[in-house]
Amino acid sequence: MILAFILFTADVSVSGVNETNFWLQQAETDSGTVWNTQFYNQTEVDLYVDDFRVGGRFLLDAENIRDTVTRTAMTQRYVSYQDDDVSLWLGNFYETLGQGLVLSSFEDKTLRLDRNLDGGRVTWKNDYFEIGALAGRMLDEEDHVNRSDWLYAARANVFPINALDIGAIYLRRDATQDADTLFGRAWEEWIEENLTLRIWRFDLVGASAQRFTWGRRSAEGWIGVDNIKGLGVTASASYAQRGLGILVEAKDYRGLAGEINAPIPCNPDGESVNEGADEQGYNVNLNLAPWDWLWLDASYSSAWDSARESRLDRIGAETRIDVAGHTFIPYFIFIDREIPGGINPQNDLLEAGLSYETLIGSVSLHLKPYYRYITEAAESWHEPHLLAELGFGSWMLSGGGVAEVREDSTELWPWGSIRYNAYPWEITLSYGRFKGEYICKNGVCAYELPFNGLKADLTLYF
Repeated sequence: MILAFILFTADVSVSGVNETNFWLQQAETDSGTVWNTQFYNQTEVDLYVDDFRVGGRFLLDAENIRDTVTRTAMTQRYVSYQDDDVSLWLGNFYETLGQGLVLSSFEDKTLRLDRNLDGGRVTWKNDYFEIGALAGRMLDEEDHVNRSDWLYAARANVFPINALDIGAIYLRRDATQDADTLFGRAWEEWIEENLTLRIWRFDLVGASAQRFTWGRRSAEGWIGVDNIKGLGVTASASYAQRGLGILVEAKDYRGLAGEINAPIPCNPDGESVNEGADEQGYNVNLNLAPWDWLWLDASYSSAWDSARESRLDRIGAETRIDVAGHTFIPYFIFIDREIPGGINPQNDLLEAGLSYETLIGSVSLHLKPYYRYITEAAESWHEPHLLAELGFGSWMLSGGGVAEVREDSTELWPWGSIRYNAYPWEITLSYGRFKGEYICKNGVCAYELPFNGLKADLTLYF
């Protein structure tokens, strides 16, 4: 009776999304052609009752393409309460504290990365202060099943004036799982201080972080590592007015690669040298729009380690020209990469291309031919690419391909797809050969493996 009364008198709503992927991959083996499959279905549902929210995720993951982990489980469940001043969350959640130097819990499905925390958090705020605390265990990045040690964090922010934000963060993380008691475990401490100042058309942001890893004495000797320190500093300054934008950002990280954080990479592609273990660098970006029909974006970034054994330099420029309903976007990117032992074996990349877009009634057209010249340690090769998209209402036909032209061989990667996108459905069918890509976000990078076969992806919103 009480539940029925609440449902009839409260503001109640339900929303969710269901994502289904079925992939059928053709692979050549010594015994002939074999077909590998991937079936992935994830449903997320949220129930809202006034200021309360209850929800969860259910996952069915069965594949033998990218990994062999098979799961049928409730992977997330949570309950939360939020009003104007107080926020309380119990269960699984994502949280980035400050500038991410101490803690960055996020999800990226393209990277196949899920750093959700299982625990709780609470926040209170008014016009001048905000304080919060959290505790949780982060999902393991490798097996996506187990969780790392407990971490505990507290933060405080002060807003003395509208133009100034000052914040401080303290985080403690247990460093081993094999000790008998919490007190006997090795542990590490993280501290971040951050500041944001807005003056006229300028935004100034700065943050520093310290990391201390301690060991505790036990009958078996030291647990963990004694007194290893990390230090990091990042800062940015931006200026914006009509037709002009400038961004300058810099970083200096040593010992901050902690697998729970994401130091700002200061790179337009989100790529770092070693995720904050030992890297310094900067990024400069200029945005010009002198007229409504012309827009220019140019950037240069450079990063290195203290021994100068690793290096990452990137320069790029992109121009947008709008003429009578037609949009032309010429661009180029040059990357000089030298990261021994990194995920990406490519040392140099030169990419240049032209994107063309137009809309005639309800018909849209997008053409993008571009060219890459790639150098690895032992060889170099050419890669002409083509992307073509034709849209009509809720439908989109796409096609393209890559030709990998090496000195003694040429390999083709053609593909095509059809997409239907009209709420609540989003359906995509693709077939062909898809070349692997190196992708990054927040300084964390991964390599998406090549694929040859059929993809059926369906998303339903409700």
